[in-house]
Amino acid sequence: MSNTYTDKEHALILGGVFQAARLTFELARYGRTDEDALEASINSLFQTHPDSVAAVFGGTKGVTLGLRHFITQLESPADRNPELTQYSIRLLQLGRKLISDPQRQTALGRDLEDFQSRAKAFEFEPGTRYAQLADIYQNHISPMSPRIMVQGEPELLNTPDVAARIRCALLAGVRAAHLWYQCGGKRWHLLVRQKRLLEAAHQLLEEET
Repeated sequence: MSNTYTDKEHALILGGVFQAARLTFELARYGRTDEDALEASINSLFQTHPDSVAAVFGGTKGVTLGLRHFITQLESPADRNPELTQYSIRLLQLGRKLISDPQRQTALGRDLEDFQSRAKAFEFEPGTRYAQLADIYQNHISPMSPRIMVQGEPELLNTPDVAARIRCALLAGVRAAHLWYQCGGKRWHLLVRQKRLLEAAHQLLEEET
């Protein structure tokens, strides 16, 4: 990928972070979410040598849900979801921690590569796929701080399939947050470049329709 990145590329990455936060919220509160968005987020985990930022997410379409909620969270205080804000902040914090821990990055990458090889060989059912990716999240991301404390319905949070899908979403969110820092993003950019990033997010959605 390039060494310099546009506002649109940075907005796409933030779309990936906010999409993971939204998927987590919906799964924890309702036990269901946009399956296409979840698959796009999960697929981003395996884009290890992408030609572009867009290729990580399968284009704008892959993070449409996230871009919409990124815009809502920053532009519409009355509609702002505090849980999404909290999840997004925590994901960005974890992404920053991960990028400063090469040993953990290597181990995580190795486990994801191993999972992908097994998934192709054995054609995992969705439930098995979610469960094994959830294990990778628990092994590599859960031990890091700050831990993400997911709020939701206890019955759903204690349902293995729902819990596994939440961890898959969070793993994808950490991947997006890691990419944010890889591509020169800073947390303060969300303040000083907020207007530019919002304009870029709007343009991406307009181009997609």
